[in-house]
Amino acid sequence: MRGLRTLIIMLVVAGFFCVALPQLLTSGLNIPPAALPVIQLPAERLSAEPLLDFPGEYSDIYLTNTLIATAIADVILIALALLATRKVREVPQGLQNTVEGLLEVLLGFCEQVAERKARMIFPLMATIFLLLLVANWMELIPGVDSIGILHHAEAGVKGHAAREVANNVYILDVDPQNRAGIEAEEGGHEEEGEHEGGHGEDLYVVTPFVRAAATDLNLTLGLAIASVIAIQYYGIRALGLGYFTKFLNISAMDTAKKGPMGTIDFGVSILELISEFAKIISFAFRLLGNIFAGQVLLFVIAFLIPFALPVVFFGLEVFVGAIQAFVFAMLTLVFVNTAMISHHDEGH
Repeated sequence: MRGLRTLIIMLVVAGFFCVALPQLLTSGLNIPPAALPVIQLPAERLSAEPLLDFPGEYSDIYLTNTLIATAIADVILIALALLATRKVREVPQGLQNTVEGLLEVLLGFCEQVAERKARMIFPLMATIFLLLLVANWMELIPGVDSIGILHHAEAGVKGHAAREVANNVYILDVDPQNRAGIEAEEGGHEEEGEHEGGHGEDLYVVTPFVRAAATDLNLTLGLAIASVIAIQYYGIRALGLGYFTKFLNISAMDTAKKGPMGTIDFGVSILELISEFAKIISFAFRLLGNIFAGQVLLFVIAFLIPFALPVVFFGLEVFVGAIQAFVFAMLTLVFVNTAMISHHDEGH
């Protein structure tokens, strides 16, 4: 019964935010319907000047909305850890019970795959899962991807008029008959800057303050590289320098001992080397593709049918966000466990 009550409460809350609240905003408060935002793969810059200036044309680091999202995800995880361990009880309750239950499930999966090496790999696997879980679910928070800096639409980009609703607070005044927007033409306002009013005919777009971190290749690629480096570290830690014979097995070419099979073993070692680099690409683009596609899906559904239907796709993205975090963490676990197993005849 407790689970049924929880489900009913979740459905009521979802119905309020996806049905009642949009109806109230659009009809009662005269707020225009949702606009289809400018969808682009690279993260949007929020700072005009780079945070870190390095030599080279493309080496500067700017403050981006995905960088802010990553920092928020880190803060959320740290806060949860502090709150869950603030008053540790022998019989866990509340947040401590929830966190311990989640970690026990992750540890169970880790023990099934890695057995006695599970405790060694578990911190890495659990950290990746928790970080990606929070980062992926951030796209479901109201205000993410929709609240940000208002600026003039560049030429060729579809924009909308803007209407001031409070002091220096604006909304896109979307025409219900043309919610897709009107393309800005050459010679119009193309510079970025805060809206100052008095430009009723100008077209504007919004650069969000926060955007789901995994929709940026920088996060997924960086996490993929970190995972592959960790795989090599655990392999060297378990097998020593002999681990590298997995990638360049010169001794297999001794035909006097192994015959023709030695050549095959050498070829397999080269394939293993190539597969290590392929892991980076697989890790990065699998996560990026699924989360970015989910973000675009939420945009389009909210644009086409803003009432009731989006709740179905929000539920789908809750599932997809959790699955993608779990897949990334489990693949890291499997690859680390494989790297720690000796492939020589005398290995144990």
